[in-house]
Amino acid sequence: MAHLIETSDTVAVYQSKAWHGLAQALDTYPSPTEARKIVAPWEIMPSTDLTVTLPNGNMVATDEFKAIVRSDNGAILGLHSRKYSPVSVGDFFDLAFEFGAVDTVKVDSAGTLRGGKTLFCSLKGDTVEIGSRGDLSNGYLLLAQAFDGTMALRGDCAFIRTVCNNTMTANHLASRTGFTLRHTRNMGDRMADVRKVIAGWKAGQDAAVTEANRFAAAPVRSRAEVQEFFLRALETTYGVLPSATTTDKREQSTLAWAATSLAQIGAYWDAEEPQFGANWWTATNAVTAYLQHSTEASRLGVNSDARVYADLYGAQGDRKGAVLNLAREYAMA
Repeated sequence: MAHLIETSDTVAVYQSKAWHGLAQALDTYPSPTEARKIVAPWEIMPSTDLTVTLPNGNMVATDEFKAIVRSDNGAILGLHSRKYSPVSVGDFFDLAFEFGAVDTVKVDSAGTLRGGKTLFCSLKGDTVEIGSRGDLSNGYLLLAQAFDGTMALRGDCAFIRTVCNNTMTANHLASRTGFTLRHTRNMGDRMADVRKVIAGWKAGQDAAVTEANRFAAAPVRSRAEVQEFFLRALETTYGVLPSATTTDKREQSTLAWAATSLAQIGAYWDAEEPQFGANWWTATNAVTAYLQHSTEASRLGVNSDARVYADLYGAQGDRKGAVLNLAREYAMA
């Protein structure tokens, strides 16, 4: 499934079933301990060795490799060398408490994906204002890891704009706002360092807010300039568009899609510019809101999930990052 949720997965979201309708909606923000009981009441069990059956029926055993097994259903979540040292499910959720005091940590969403291979927990932080005209965003810290080797243990700061539920990773705005640690043999010894990084998450968020305010302080000079930016941003995410004089049917269809998409991006701009100003923060959000919410963006392979995980990792996060980099060129010109 495009949303990566399998029958053995559970996802819980505060006051939402998410775009796919498969999440469990929560009436209150759970603690990390409570969230774990809902979405992952199981643990991982690394094997001590590995036995394989060859095509001729012979069996070969080795202690150089091991399997990571899910305790509740026996599913194999990953195959690794003996040096691989994952963070347990329990320790993963305990890390969330480093986000703040035990009684103040709020889990906005949490869950498992791909049958338990991926684990994530989104923690709600402070509300921040970008610019000086009431453009509010809620801060988040997303913790995630994968047991199959596709993702290291990582933490990322993010923002979700109140006005349109648009998710933006702080890593695209400012460097060193998060961390990534590989699952190596000495992972247990490195957990103290992980806790220090998480404890300092707010410094990363503050750096991203500073950068976003630079965007908000940089004026868009003309309608023609912002329309040029919208076109370049669409080509950044899709590719160079065909010539307007093309006679190829497929290329004409692409041009028609691009025209509709540019009109929708322009509509986001027209709706927000009077309130938040003609600046490059507003222009950037017109494009990223289109990427996240528009059905036309489905041509890019985008799923419009308004929650943190889907919009930070993978192609969607890369597209938003590319748009921010392009906007930075205009804001600093």
